[in-house]
Amino acid sequence: MQTNKARNGSSEVPHKTSPITPKSSHGSKASGSESDSVNSKLTPKKASTAKTMERRSPRSPAIERKRPIRMNELETEITHLQEELKKTKDQLSSSESSKKRLQSEAEEAKKQLATVSAKFEKSQQQLVEFTEAENTRLQELRKISQERDKEWQSELEALQKQHLVDSVTLGSAMNEIQRLKQCEAAQAKDSERTQSELDTLKDDLAVTLSIVEKLKIQTVESGKAEDEAKLMVSETQKQLEIAHSTIASLCAKGSNLEEALNSTISKLEESRVRVSALEELVKELQGLVEGDEDGREVHHAIGASESELENINMRERELESLLNNKETEFQILSEMNKQLQEKIEKCKAKQLDSELEQLRSENADVRECELESTLQRLSAELSDSKVLLIDKDTELQSFSEMNKQLKEEIEKCKANEFDLGMKLMKVNTFVTELKSNLMDKETELQNLLEENEQLTLKLSMKESEHQKKYAEVVSEADKNGKKVTNFIEQLEAAKSMNSEMEAELRRLRVQSDQWRKAAEAAAAVLTPGSNLRAGERTGSLDSDFNLISGKLMSSPFSDDLDDESPKKKNSNVLKKIGGLWKKGPK
Repeated sequence: MQTNKARNGSSEVPHKTSPITPKSSHGSKASGSESDSVNSKLTPKKASTAKTMERRSPRSPAIERKRPIRMNELETEITHLQEELKKTKDQLSSSESSKKRLQSEAEEAKKQLATVSAKFEKSQQQLVEFTEAENTRLQELRKISQERDKEWQSELEALQKQHLVDSVTLGSAMNEIQRLKQCEAAQAKDSERTQSELDTLKDDLAVTLSIVEKLKIQTVESGKAEDEAKLMVSETQKQLEIAHSTIASLCAKGSNLEEALNSTISKLEESRVRVSALEELVKELQGLVEGDEDGREVHHAIGASESELENINMRERELESLLNNKETEFQILSEMNKQLQEKIEKCKAKQLDSELEQLRSENADVRECELESTLQRLSAELSDSKVLLIDKDTELQSFSEMNKQLKEEIEKCKANEFDLGMKLMKVNTFVTELKSNLMDKETELQNLLEENEQLTLKLSMKESEHQKKYAEVVSEADKNGKKVTNFIEQLEAAKSMNSEMEAELRRLRVQSDQWRKAAEAAAAVLTPGSNLRAGERTGSLDSDFNLISGKLMSSPFSDDLDDESPKKKNSNVLKKIGGLWKKGPK
């Protein structure tokens, strides 16, 4: 503020001194010549001091009294100026210290900026390396996952193909098993049919045996009854014995088949029992017919009984219809049985005498021929039955062999089925294992995908963190740059202030020198004569006195000094110097 006031004061001096200039207008030429002469005369120190002392010799005592007061004031002003000079020096030193401090702070900021930039570059390099490593790792993981997917796909395709082949083989095996089962069922049906035929043959054999036994009994009874026909009966008995022996041989051969025929024989016996019961009913009804006159009701009952008998016979026929090819032979045998029974009944009914007479009357040859024919017929039937039995035995053996073969094939099929079942179980277990492996692989793939996602998330998080750090570093760098710019601006401002302060100090030094010299000149002007004390006091300022005196002589005050009296000159000079001193501190 004092420097600005000093500037203002120095700038205001010519404006205020300008109204004094018209006073010296009347002697401007003389003043110019005199100032030149004075400047030329004052060059040597002794001459100038002598002349001034001679010129200032006529002084009044009032001026001499005011002189020490003015000197004291000038000294106080000089001390004040020295204090201001010290203050300005202190300010200059503080500005220099602040300048150094700002420079050190700027250097530290530059160092921090360099470290931050180095750290930023390192972080960028680390980020680039980390991203490259993660990218390579992701590519490797993708390649590994793709290779695993391809391997699993190839394994799955191979397993699917194997499963298709196994399913085809299993289907063919199941079809073969089904075909074999159908063959077995057909063979079982054939065996049942042959067994039924054998049963019918056994039934026929039993019927023939029963007929032969009945004939034997009848022949025995007829031999007992017929005393005269013993020879014929004996012959017939021999023939019957021969037939019996043949039948016994057949029975011996068919003894193995009788066990299977027992059930059918029991059914036939039941039917025979029913037939005998119905015959007894018929006999009773016939007896009632003989004793009862009303024959219609009896005939009606007989018809009902006959109808019942026919129903029973129909049932028997239905049972016998199951016997496919031998039904006709059984019917023939049954008819023969009926004829024999009728003949026996007739023989029993008739008297033995009439029979004997008839037998005696008949030709023995005819009877023998009839008996021989009957025996031949019976032997032929027996031979036919034997042939049929042999054929059926051969068929049964062939069927048994076929059954054995079928059983063996069925066992083989069952074994193959078991093997196929085991293979199917193995295939199923293999498929389940493959499914479990596939599930494991899928879980591993999901885990790998989750790990990849986690890695990508970590990468994104790290990238975001790096970006945040990068942004923070950039912001810090910007802040540091701004701080550096602010420091630089402050430093430049401090430099400009220092330059201004130095210029102001130079100006103040010049002004202080000027004022000091002016004060010394004024003190020299105010001292009367050649005062040695003033010379000693101002001896240090003699070197610059010529310049100041020249300035004073060249200044507008020189006209006043020349034109006016010494008192007026001194008073005017002191007033102007006091005004300048008053303006100077401002």
